[in-house]
Amino acid sequence: MSPIKVEVKSDHIESVAKAKKPIYAIAELVWNGLDADAKNVDVLVVDNPLGGMEEIQIIDDGLGIEYETRVDAFGSLGGSWKRDAQRTLQEGRSIHGKTGKGRFQAFSLGEDIEWKTKCRKDGKVLEYKIEGNNKMLGVFYDSQPTVSKSSATGTTVIIKNVHEFKSLEKKENIQEFTEQFALYLRQYPHVTIRFNRNKIDPSLLQNNFQQISLRDFKLDNGRIISSSLTIIEWIIQAERNLYFCDEGGFAFHKVPAGIQARGYNFTAYIKSEYIQELHKANLLMLEDLAPGMKELITLAKESLKDHFRKRAAEDACSLVEEWKQEEIYPYYGEPQTVIEAAERQVFDVCALSINSYLPDFDKLDSKNKKFSLLLIKQALEDSPQSLQKILRDVLDLPIEKQQELAELLEKTTLTAIINASKTVADRLNFIKGLEHLVFDAKSRKLLLERTQLHRIIAEQTWIFGEEFNLSVDDQSLTEVLNKHLKLLGREPESKDHVLTLDDAEGIVDLMLSRTIPQTRGDEREHLVIELKRPSQAVDDDVASQVKKYAFAVADDERFKDVKTKWIFWAISNDISDTVRKEAKQKNRPEGILYEDTESNITIWTKTWGQVIQDCKSRLQFYQNQLQYTPDHESALSYLKKTHDKYLPKHLKDKEGLP
Repeated sequence: MSPIKVEVKSDHIESVAKAKKPIYAIAELVWNGLDADAKNVDVLVVDNPLGGMEEIQIIDDGLGIEYETRVDAFGSLGGSWKRDAQRTLQEGRSIHGKTGKGRFQAFSLGEDIEWKTKCRKDGKVLEYKIEGNNKMLGVFYDSQPTVSKSSATGTTVIIKNVHEFKSLEKKENIQEFTEQFALYLRQYPHVTIRFNRNKIDPSLLQNNFQQISLRDFKLDNGRIISSSLTIIEWIIQAERNLYFCDEGGFAFHKVPAGIQARGYNFTAYIKSEYIQELHKANLLMLEDLAPGMKELITLAKESLKDHFRKRAAEDACSLVEEWKQEEIYPYYGEPQTVIEAAERQVFDVCALSINSYLPDFDKLDSKNKKFSLLLIKQALEDSPQSLQKILRDVLDLPIEKQQELAELLEKTTLTAIINASKTVADRLNFIKGLEHLVFDAKSRKLLLERTQLHRIIAEQTWIFGEEFNLSVDDQSLTEVLNKHLKLLGREPESKDHVLTLDDAEGIVDLMLSRTIPQTRGDEREHLVIELKRPSQAVDDDVASQVKKYAFAVADDERFKDVKTKWIFWAISNDISDTVRKEAKQKNRPEGILYEDTESNITIWTKTWGQVIQDCKSRLQFYQNQLQYTPDHESALSYLKKTHDKYLPKHLKDKEGLP
């Protein structure tokens, strides 16, 4: 055999040989067969005796690869007769593959690839093969052509030493192929594609087919862009994708459709000559940079929304007529006012959504259906914004859970149940958000101590313990004393200020207070918290500051001889080595920086990691029962809702946490 060397740099070939998904690489080889006027293309994934993949075969009955064109077809990336052609050689079908990438992407599937091809030449059918290996991507080897014993032409691609792809065993591949080739098979119904002997037949899976002309728009250079949108609704589950296609319907790129269309499974295809030009220029995947792409996507989404609004109205009318015939529709006669007409329209759409959400709803007997529809009507009047989710969750409950809910409602109210669940969910969201505020590299650097962190924590003091209530926040030691005396039922006896040992009037961040029931009265316990911004560690200076606060309390005569415990916490992300050593002494818990049993004063050092972990531990049981795990998006949403004015600017500008 003689070598055919590709005249392209190896690193470029390697990048081309990569496919996002194995199914895409197989699809490219199928397109090669279709471009050769194949009427039948079969994809076979052959297993070995142990159940693993032996090889992948793509078999077509097209025209084959003429021996004289093999160098042009395999010898240069992007070079082939198809580059400038618009139609196939024999049947005049639209051409798909024009870049020559398909044969290289095949190497993402396995190590060794063999093309066995048969083509007609001078009244004879010649056959030969071309081989390649992914360790030498720039080199192919061909054999000499011989006269075939068969009169049929075509090409068989055999991929050996296949990489293990679990995804190729999934049934979703049939749907993926159906989406990829739906428009082509609709245009050329005499063509047959099979995947593991399953015929790809979009007509069997389609529920609705719609073609829409999109509005023309002008680029900055004055060029007018025309395009159209094809919408295929499926009767089975499918990802809602938006494909970018040339005028013949060949898909080059896809993105999520990005619209709400409850109850509908669909694929949409934007078709335009301009899309093919962007593909050739390698700009199609750069949606934000390619001129006109945003406009195309916007037009497609607007048309999709309009289409499914009409479809929902049509389906709702049909379903309502059925309910009226069953005499279970909760409205009677014709609406008397415009408001009543609008109310019924909203009810019809909502009821249709419930019917789509609950697959067993249609199987209910007339009595239960009628009750459910009355419940929808009532819920619409009482809580229209939450109607669909409320009814879905309630109507879909198993019988035993419905009974549990009924028993619970005899003991408490639904409002109380909702409030309790919301409290737990809010706290979980806050903890998740607090983690980001104090640990994220950017947030911990920008978060301010008093105007931001302090103000947020002052409204969420439960993180330090359920037993505490906020007494004062960001006040001088004198105000702390006055608040303490008022809690004891005594008026301040002096207007003198409480001073630290260096005659300064200290400012405490938070003072939390609780009452401990005793047989001879109440014992008070105050937790005084010194908050530091995340970038400021609890070092010697911070420790000294907290000690001054504590000693000022101990030395002030107004604090003596009262049955009160004073606990001081210094909190930040980190603690300096010297403070850690001081807070790690024998015969006392780790973290205590100072302790005076006579004055009832204890000083602790804490990290945000410790505080947050304690909160998580307390909430773990309720979180498990609620079956709720907060994510970054919900956490930021909660922080914005409750503490937006205290958040650093970079978080206010974000739609979600990174």
